[in-house]
Amino acid sequence: MGLGDAWTDTTAASVSKLNTSTIIYGTGTYLQTLDKTKHKVVVCTATSGGLAVDHVYCANNAGDTWVDMTSMAPHNHTSSADGGDIGSIFQANPTWFDLALTKTQDLKKAQWIEAITSTGVISDDTDGTTGERSIKLDSGATSGASAQISYPHLQLDFSKRALFEAKIRIGTASSLAFHIGVGADDITAADSNTRKIQCELCTVTNNNFWLRTATGSANSSSDTGVAFGTSRTPIEIRHFPAEAKTELYVGSGSSLVKTTNIPVDSTTADNNLVKFSLKNSTAASRTMFCYGARLAYYVSDEWI
Repeated sequence: MGLGDAWTDTTAASVSKLNTSTIIYGTGTYLQTLDKTKHKVVVCTATSGGLAVDHVYCANNAGDTWVDMTSMAPHNHTSSADGGDIGSIFQANPTWFDLALTKTQDLKKAQWIEAITSTGVISDDTDGTTGERSIKLDSGATSGASAQISYPHLQLDFSKRALFEAKIRIGTASSLAFHIGVGADDITAADSNTRKIQCELCTVTNNNFWLRTATGSANSSSDTGVAFGTSRTPIEIRHFPAEAKTELYVGSGSSLVKTTNIPVDSTTADNNLVKFSLKNSTAASRTMFCYGARLAYYVSDEWI
């Protein structure tokens, strides 16, 4: 029976076989003293002797050197030797999309589905100080008036992982409400059970960002405890259906993990993949500047 063969009920114990089938650990200096023809896998506990702490090494077949199993080879996706060429990756993942609504032509209201009520106005905007472009949602001065934009695209598959990012700026941080996200409700409508992952805020409740999710049969929201203001604010929603959780990140480092009413099946409507929706709750204009969005997601359609 060879040293590398499996143990059986009748295998006679031997030092050589035990050593080659046991993980040995010690300092790099100690591991270098071992006969590499009589060992196979070792773990370094202290950097020395040319070996690094917490690295795992395998004796090569010739038994004359340790091969670092922890070190990663280049992973540039140019060939089968470094993760497969980039074309093969996209070919093998035909339902994966990366939608970046940040280009100049994307930040034009004409590229979106527009909806207003009462005195609501939607316009293209260029920041006079930074030159940054955005789509401006303005409620106008009638209480309860609204403005919203929705982006039509291939339907997101809620059973797969997704990442949504957006950046907004609020003109006046009071007396308003908004919805931002994937499959989000119109801000003028009641909270629905339609599958969604949305960031929302309503100053009638408080001035904090909330995360609302819905499964198709139930919905709920959770408070981040993070108040909004008039500065540019990044928003990120991470969707993990396999773990039945959705995370909301607001600004830098602020996050909320939600595990109730998480959508894990079905898709978005084809005309409501991404939505920004704003209304006021006072007889004064309220504005939201939408600096674009990014969405990395899967669709359920087969493209092969």
